[in-house]
Amino acid sequence: MSRRVVFLLAAALFLVSALHGTGAETKLSFAQGTDANALDPANATGTVTASIIFHMYNALTRTTSDGEVVGDLATSFKALNDTTWEFKLRKGVKFHNGEDFNAASVKFTVDRILDTSKKYKMTSDFLFIKEVKIIDDYTINLITKTPYAGTPLRMFYLSMVPPKYLAEKGDAGFAASPVGTGPYKFVSWKKDSQLVLEAYKDYYAGAPAIDKVAFRVIPDDASRVAALEAGDIDLISGVPSSQVARLSQNPNLVVAPRATTRVMYIGMNTIIPGPLQDKRVRQALNYAVDVDSIVKNVLDGNGTVLATISTPQYFGYAPDVKPYKRDVAKAKQLLKEAGYEKGFAVDLSFVPGAMPGAKDAMQVVAAQMAEVGVTVNPVEIENALMIQQLASKKISPLFFQGIGGPYADLELISRISFGTNERYSAYSNITFDDLRNKASATIDPTKAKELWKQLQEMARDEAPAIFLFQQFSIYAYNKKLMDWKPRLDQMILTYGSKFGK
Repeated sequence: MSRRVVFLLAAALFLVSALHGTGAETKLSFAQGTDANALDPANATGTVTASIIFHMYNALTRTTSDGEVVGDLATSFKALNDTTWEFKLRKGVKFHNGEDFNAASVKFTVDRILDTSKKYKMTSDFLFIKEVKIIDDYTINLITKTPYAGTPLRMFYLSMVPPKYLAEKGDAGFAASPVGTGPYKFVSWKKDSQLVLEAYKDYYAGAPAIDKVAFRVIPDDASRVAALEAGDIDLISGVPSSQVARLSQNPNLVVAPRATTRVMYIGMNTIIPGPLQDKRVRQALNYAVDVDSIVKNVLDGNGTVLATISTPQYFGYAPDVKPYKRDVAKAKQLLKEAGYEKGFAVDLSFVPGAMPGAKDAMQVVAAQMAEVGVTVNPVEIENALMIQQLASKKISPLFFQGIGGPYADLELISRISFGTNERYSAYSNITFDDLRNKASATIDPTKAKELWKQLQEMARDEAPAIFLFQQFSIYAYNKKLMDWKPRLDQMILTYGSKFGK
């Protein structure tokens, strides 16, 4: 065969390759307002972090975009009795370093998270587990301390880690260069700037169609939108509701609002001495805020007013527990009864990136509080500082917070937000804790619903927070991104997506 013929054949093959998109690396750039806080699942708190974690790792279970719990590294799961869950494990799965996934991996992962001496941030969420018993290489029984119906959902957030690699690298080495079984492998991370992942070609469910995923941090809402419109970014979260109508007119973009599991509230630090230790004051602040007005005028209707700490999607939601309605006279009366007829001054901490419009919403809250004689000073802080201050219970008297995410339910929200000594809580009430524990240990659905209703009634009465709304997330993306849709839990998962022409 002549050189000319060989050259022409090579050129033709190159042209075919180019036309069909093969040989060219595909990269998806996603921008959000804040960065991950850890790459070790044992310390990975928050939904932003979860979005990155679940590109690299798998757990025994997962949830669909609408919140249904299904198997992942477990092919099946079932309750053998009130405290024993059997998980059948997927065969042939390997970690990114070549290590086999099996029952020993599950036991190692569970034992690791239960090691309270390590002080992992996620440990408290799994202390309901007593132990893991290995039945065979691909069957385990997970034993809980008490009955806990939420076990399959909770196991969604316990990402499996490789025992040999961790023994070799240690916690610090593992956190710097993480290894999981997920569809993407770790490449690099420049904190508060960009994290890059590449496709894991041996992923058990098939190699991802998109070769690389870059998570960019763009805190400013307007800058994030501008980057999308300029084509520098393919997908963004946190679209301001005020921009929805305009972006929807762009023929190159898709705008996708979605109700979420996230409960937004203004927490109250009742640990430190002050007015907020009086229930009447806490109730007064709830009466002072017009949540309907905030949802309508600040969020452009993208939210659902909540009575307490449950969204309508949670098991046990009690629709007959009604939200506080603004009542200035009632608020003033309660403040007078509590000895604060002349009001008081208080700081309100908030993270601007907590949601689009957070700053505007807090300014509205401050203006409404002023009408009942309470002077509120909104203070912007960074998310990392907020978490640190909450952990030490040295947060300001009022703080804007949102809790939701991958395995959010009434047990999780009520525990980590308002449980004694919990990571996001500045409130303590042993009776509330006991009622929550009783509800979560009740297997009978009818009895459990009644207990969860009692918990919501107690939450409304005790008012450990100013209850606000269920957050809607608004996403926008390039229409060339196909087979992606927003999730109830707000995680941005790109596996299964692809680029069209």
